[in-house]
Amino acid sequence: MLRDNHMDHSRILVAEDEAIIGKEIELTLKDLGYDVLGVVPTGEEAIERALSEQPDLVLMDIMLAGDIDGTEAAAQIRRQSHIPIIFSTAYTDDETLARVKPTAPYGYLIKPFDQTDLRITVETALYKSDMEEKLRVSEHRLRQAQKLEAVGTLASGIAHDFNNILSAIIGYSEMGLSKVDESDSLHKMLDRINKAGRRAKDLVQLMLDFSRPAGSDLDFVDLGAIVTEAMDMLSPSLPAGIRTDFSPPGTPCLVRASSTQMHQVALNLLKNAVDSMAQTDGTLSVTLESGIREDPEGVVCLPMFDRLVEPGWQDCACVKMVVRDTGGGMAEDVRRRAFDPFFTTKASGEGTGMGLAVVHGIVQSYGGWIGLESEPGRGSMFTVCLPQAGE
Repeated sequence: MLRDNHMDHSRILVAEDEAIIGKEIELTLKDLGYDVLGVVPTGEEAIERALSEQPDLVLMDIMLAGDIDGTEAAAQIRRQSHIPIIFSTAYTDDETLARVKPTAPYGYLIKPFDQTDLRITVETALYKSDMEEKLRVSEHRLRQAQKLEAVGTLASGIAHDFNNILSAIIGYSEMGLSKVDESDSLHKMLDRINKAGRRAKDLVQLMLDFSRPAGSDLDFVDLGAIVTEAMDMLSPSLPAGIRTDFSPPGTPCLVRASSTQMHQVALNLLKNAVDSMAQTDGTLSVTLESGIREDPEGVVCLPMFDRLVEPGWQDCACVKMVVRDTGGGMAEDVRRRAFDPFFTTKASGEGTGMGLAVVHGIVQSYGGWIGLESEPGRGSMFTVCLPQAGE
């Protein structure tokens, strides 16, 4: 069954070189409730508008003005996007149909067509596109789950040896703490070594667990306090040109979670932001809000698989954390792989590629979602939403 809600939101671009026909199609689509982005007469304009404005559908005449016809325009659009295309044409011969077939059109409209034909063809194409998008999201999540499982297998293989090393670090730092007076500056340094060692030990366990659902041993955790602690840990090592902007909320931002995992989420996102500004001055800003009721489908975090969305969010208040930086931003191919385990843009030996993968795994385990918006030269923004405690 076709879904009427497409008509409330779908944006359609029309490519038609006959002005009168183009205007008639535009008015008919608007009467049906669609948002028409415009009518363009050439293949060149169709390509430029489609790729820049990302409509939900393109209604393309096969014969267009300009050097590029509708078939070639559709081929170029489909090579660079998943935008569905419907061809409108007065030609039904085998040669024409064979020429457009490689572009995988979502339907054909034979001129002249009436409002009913237009509505049914458009709705069918939008429905098919919607189902394909959901399939792509599901396939991506399956691949991500397989990667996380592989990480867990690898981590279990190195956990024993790594824990032996950490035991020495933690043990000797505790011995040092017992022999140094608290007023001595060395005591503070040893204490930081000890805490870092314990955090690393927790991280080993986290790598073993983050691809599996969260356990039952949870606490009420205030994300405001977690971010404050992470900022305090990071501040001494910040380059001189990087400024921070964070004011803890006046009320607690409580989530039901592991404090160690929440610290890992905050610290990894902050470190990622700082690293992105390593070659230039910039600002790292963090905002926290609680009691937010936000449908993730309304958040601009495209493509869809850049965020994890779990069922029930419309009925649940959340705690929302936003981490922004003014660094170099990410190219499209980097952004798409940002949460992949072991993916890093850093030089060999400078990064593990596990930071954002760990964040993704933790957020997923608590039924939350994480969004990423980034463009080259415009910095990056990570948005994390977790179910608010008590909801």
